[in-house]
Amino acid sequence: MRSLSSAGWSLALSAVMAAALVHPSHALVAPRGQEALVAVGAVPRTHRATTWSRPGAFDARGLPGWTALWDRDTEVPLRLWGPGVVAPGAVREPALAEAAARRFLAAHLALLAPGATPADLVLVTNQLGAAGDVRSVGFVQHAGGVRVLGGAIGVTFKADRVVMVSSTALPDVAVAAAPPARDAAAIGTTATAWLAASGYPVRVTSAPTRVLLPLVPTRRAGGAPVTVRLVDQVTVEAIGQAGRWDVWLDAVDGRPVARRSTLMFASGRVLFDVPDRSPSGTRGPRPAPRATHQVNGIPTLSDVDGTVTWADGAATVTPGLTGPLVRVINEAGSLLAETLALDDAADLVWSRPTDETGDAQLSAFVFASTAKTYARANFAPDLAWLDRQLAVSVNEPDACNAYSTGDDIHFYRQQISNTPGNLSCANTGRLADVVYHEFGHSLHANSIIEGVGQFDGALSEGMSDMFAAFITQDAGMGRGFFFSDAPLRDINPAVDKRWPDDTTGEVHDDGEIIAGTLWDLRTALIASLGATEGDARARLIYYGILQRATDIPSSYVEALVADDDDGDITNGTPSVCAINAAFGAHGLADPQLSLGLRPPVRDGLTLSVTATPPASTAACPGPAVASVVATWKPRGGAAAELPLAIGATAGTYTVELPAQPTGTVLQYQVTVTLEDGTRVRFPNNAADPFYEAYIGEVEPLWCASFEDGAADWTLGASPSSRNEWAVGAPQGLAGDPKVAFGGTSVLGTDLSTDGMYERSTSMVAQSPVIDLQGNTSVRLQYRRWLGVEDGFFDGARVLANGTEVWASYASASGEGANVHHVDREWRFQDVDLTAQAASGAVSLRFELASDPGLELGGWNLDDVCVVIAKPAPACEADGTCDGEVDDGGCCSAGARPEGALALALGTLGLVVGRRRRRTPQA
Repeated sequence: MRSLSSAGWSLALSAVMAAALVHPSHALVAPRGQEALVAVGAVPRTHRATTWSRPGAFDARGLPGWTALWDRDTEVPLRLWGPGVVAPGAVREPALAEAAARRFLAAHLALLAPGATPADLVLVTNQLGAAGDVRSVGFVQHAGGVRVLGGAIGVTFKADRVVMVSSTALPDVAVAAAPPARDAAAIGTTATAWLAASGYPVRVTSAPTRVLLPLVPTRRAGGAPVTVRLVDQVTVEAIGQAGRWDVWLDAVDGRPVARRSTLMFASGRVLFDVPDRSPSGTRGPRPAPRATHQVNGIPTLSDVDGTVTWADGAATVTPGLTGPLVRVINEAGSLLAETLALDDAADLVWSRPTDETGDAQLSAFVFASTAKTYARANFAPDLAWLDRQLAVSVNEPDACNAYSTGDDIHFYRQQISNTPGNLSCANTGRLADVVYHEFGHSLHANSIIEGVGQFDGALSEGMSDMFAAFITQDAGMGRGFFFSDAPLRDINPAVDKRWPDDTTGEVHDDGEIIAGTLWDLRTALIASLGATEGDARARLIYYGILQRATDIPSSYVEALVADDDDGDITNGTPSVCAINAAFGAHGLADPQLSLGLRPPVRDGLTLSVTATPPASTAACPGPAVASVVATWKPRGGAAAELPLAIGATAGTYTVELPAQPTGTVLQYQVTVTLEDGTRVRFPNNAADPFYEAYIGEVEPLWCASFEDGAADWTLGASPSSRNEWAVGAPQGLAGDPKVAFGGTSVLGTDLSTDGMYERSTSMVAQSPVIDLQGNTSVRLQYRRWLGVEDGFFDGARVLANGTEVWASYASASGEGANVHHVDREWRFQDVDLTAQAASGAVSLRFELASDPGLELGGWNLDDVCVVIAKPAPACEADGTCDGEVDDGGCCSAGARPEGALALALGTLGLVVGRRRRRTPQA
């Protein structure tokens, strides 16, 4: 089977969870039996890496005005949306929707599922949303008739238009002839033995299923490529403890490939101590709805307010903890039982406030019933899962935890500890917020629209916190867990968490980003629309995300779809301003997209930045641009700041950089600060944070444009089998450019496969020897688009005559060595070659060395030139330079420092008539 890409494990993580209905999350402390994805020879990464396309990117594909949120690892658009494609009757008629979806997919399958055929997509869902205005049509991916776990494409209709398409399809999946089915007993024996070797006695609970499993190992850990394995999947459960896994075994040799825990643990840090939320708060009678009680010995079902009826007079009642919707299971022994008297027209209060295990049974029944009632009334009145009985296990023999299996929910006993390092915590069945949170996981698992949404651990943690917050109307989640009023998680902190800056890989931490986003959105909607309408709009958006998002980055676009009212989210949605503000403050809305920010443009020493919001957001009052500041310095000198002022053109900010002496390399960056505190910095490269411009005139001596290839270059690698140097048109893979800087061709590493350089490899591109013709004041000037891991691990460098003249940034130690050099635009670079000129000739060498771990996009080179630096003009007695007054003052240079290709192209005939002139950052 073909290797897909060299990415991390999040793709496999989300793929496996979505396709196999596996819904993992985590706990306050890592409980036994709950482990991350375990694969033979691989380590999982923490989250999907995404990037945004810019307006106009799909015009040539027949989708003018469409935009995408890309999965950077698969180069497949995670979400694709635009003005909408007309599909008459699609919202009302399922058959019309399916036909329209298939037409769209047939036209754009190479984009949404490269290498797939229409027959590989199997319809699994054709569903009208709860609000009746959104229809979702979902397809799951197959290859060779076998389902690809997590591979899916969803088509969303609104106002009879295709408004959004989602894709988690795996590109270029191929499967050889399937081997015959293996013996089910042998599969079970291998699976149980693998878990037993890790200390987990288990039993098999499902028949084997043959599937294709995408494996995306973390490159830092081993560098193995992404593969798709034909496997047999089986489910096992732990014996005598909490634990459940899906296990995948190779379909050919039967060896273990990977396993994934399917338990969902809540954060044990939930801290709620408010009325009716924890044992340390106030208490009061609450109805026990839809419970079966023994009334005078006759089973009697209560109604929603707890009312029961009988013949007449007083009754003897044995309250029950089981009903058609909720069933309590007491893991500490028999269910609580007590016989009480109930008079006509009176209330019977069953109370066990000082009995931990008894109170947990009563509380969990009421809280689970409350959660079900709230979900049905506010999110999914037609969700069949809400009509089924929910098993609620309490008083389990562990402590400081709770979990969901994706259906039933489980809660642990109280723990009082005086041992340092051990927790003291309340019985989680007695904590309303914990019950609401765990129910939220199960609601999420059962609300996902197959083929459209997927289960993601961090997303589910945040959404479950927000579910509890909707009921409690409190941003503090888990009060009372540690017998105090302090919250375990505050989803409205003083400083907002942002994606991806504040991600840690721990799902509860990362989940706080989406929970905080939705809390802020709800607050803003209530402020603008009023309490009732604002909360209703927030719930509508929340449930749209719950059903259709695949992870936290995809939530922004799904929020717009849920909010849309005309089938075209590019023209704005009713709450687009509030959505942009909330999601933008948490790093989930791209300000370059929503505000129309463009990289700075330099014309001579005039620097300008444009912020022109698209029509869909132009009416939004914020976050507006608060300030634009340029930081500049001579290379090697001290930095200074200059504010950019609003220019004559609306949305344009300009500043004139100070004139500099000839021969200066001017470095500059621009920081745009928005009113909500968001900062956007150009260039967006922490490892090389300044643009460069050479001040003065230069004359090209030798140039390589790569339009006619690179036959005079020596291109190689060690080992030689991993040589990926190529000349051609860049394809935008792995963060590479989509077009050359000038013309059509570049010299780069892996332009056409997956875009990433090889692991454990040294790559070299050596220029021919360049005769300097007696010139000694020479410089190397070229355009670069480079992606390379922090130099502590991988490194890129430039050598001239064997001497290093530039190297990518390297951290001092491996601890925190994550300052990767990632260009996101064509960058101009100047290197002084005066020291090498003494030999009379120079040869250039571009290198890249990689370790066994993370790989990025590598080198992309264009317009590589060796130039002669002209001296500054001499001062005349009348104060002029060569008879003309210099803009920057005599003997200074300030006008139009364009670099290597500004002069003499015609006289040398190197690239005449070929180059597109651009000076956005040179």
